[in-house]
Amino acid sequence: MAMIGYVARVLTGVRFKKMNHMIDVVHQKCGQNKVRTFFDMLWCAVRYGAGYYDYTMFGFYDMTGAQRDTYLTRVRNKKVSNIMNDMAHDDDFDDKLLFNVRFAKYLRRPTLNGETATPEQMAQFLEGQEAIFAKINHGSCGNGVEKLYVKDFESPAAMLDYIREKKLVVLEHVQAQHPDMARLHPQSVNTMRICTDLVDGQVHIAYITLKMGRGGGVCDNSGQGGILCRVDIDTGKICSPATDDYFNVFDKHPDTGIPLVGYQLPMIEEAKALACQAALEIPEVGHVGWDMAIGPDGPAIIEGNDFPGTDLCQLAPFCPEKTGLWPYYKELLHL
Repeated sequence: MAMIGYVARVLTGVRFKKMNHMIDVVHQKCGQNKVRTFFDMLWCAVRYGAGYYDYTMFGFYDMTGAQRDTYLTRVRNKKVSNIMNDMAHDDDFDDKLLFNVRFAKYLRRPTLNGETATPEQMAQFLEGQEAIFAKINHGSCGNGVEKLYVKDFESPAAMLDYIREKKLVVLEHVQAQHPDMARLHPQSVNTMRICTDLVDGQVHIAYITLKMGRGGGVCDNSGQGGILCRVDIDTGKICSPATDDYFNVFDKHPDTGIPLVGYQLPMIEEAKALACQAALEIPEVGHVGWDMAIGPDGPAIIEGNDFPGTDLCQLAPFCPEKTGLWPYYKELLHL
């Protein structure tokens, strides 16, 4: 029923424009006839639960049916989340103010609730800081994040007025980075997305993806112009070219020129251990994507996502073998 409902929504006017854009992208990439692509997208929605964005991101236009059937598609990802995550705990992750309290020991940096802070508490929070990060409480894909510089405000009270006006009430000190993370793109806090799955008391790591800023932006999210790479879980080395939300592929970071494949990320074992420890905090939520920074002295969680997307781990440049994550979840959950 979920698949049928999805196909019905695709055919509404609201989504058709986006679908048509993806059809154009496929045509530009491989020359496939647009009418053929349209019907192939519909078939993949019915057969594999794939959205038109899945079809394009994963490269379904250049796969056999058997290869397509290995991918964790939109509908399948929803099924995994429904099995593993209790919706009663959504706010433990979606409410960033609540998350920062619940997971305070994993953040390893000071935070402040801008909704309840007094001017005196704000002044104390800003003491010795050049800048802070301010976020909206319920945001995703890097939306609603600003880096605020103390020098740009007359007083702590003035900054507090600004963040309340803009509803940027999740306040955090800027996370210092390990040099090997910072050099990839120094202006942003570059993070690893480590996806953990808690089953029968044991934590499994499904994938690790590296997110990097680009163009001087302060956010590493691809939705804000950043780029993504696949990371080898065992070695912590980048094992794919980078890509972005516009399907461009990069062998080197487009700003710093650093070659990506083979680049060794620091403290990978410590980062995995911290993610696995955090995964045990709320056992009712077993499927979580942890955004993990690496500081000079160790890893620090930026946030947790209880509905990690399928795009971060299965983009076409990440999977030259054309094998996705669905077999992993079928075995893990006995589906």
